[in-house]
Amino acid sequence: MSAALHLDHVGPLERTAHRIGLALLRWSESRAVRTGFPADSAIGSDRAAARLAHEQRTALEARHRHWDELAAVTPRVR
Repeated sequence: MSAALHLDHVGPLERTAHRIGLALLRWSESRAVRTGFPADSAIGSDRAAARLAHEQRTALEARHRHWDELAAVTPRVR
């Protein structure tokens, strides 16, 4: 069974969100191709691995900051 809706069952907001999502996906894929490093180059794969590790570390730090902000404004239950 498909969960997809026919276009006459969705509003303009859903259509716009879908278009934006597709545009972001295409942009992300084209960026990945443009910034990709050759697999046979040892320097390229090291650089890609370092970039991936940095992005993962940065994302984890951002999540921790967000959790700290949420915890700061959430009332304590006793």
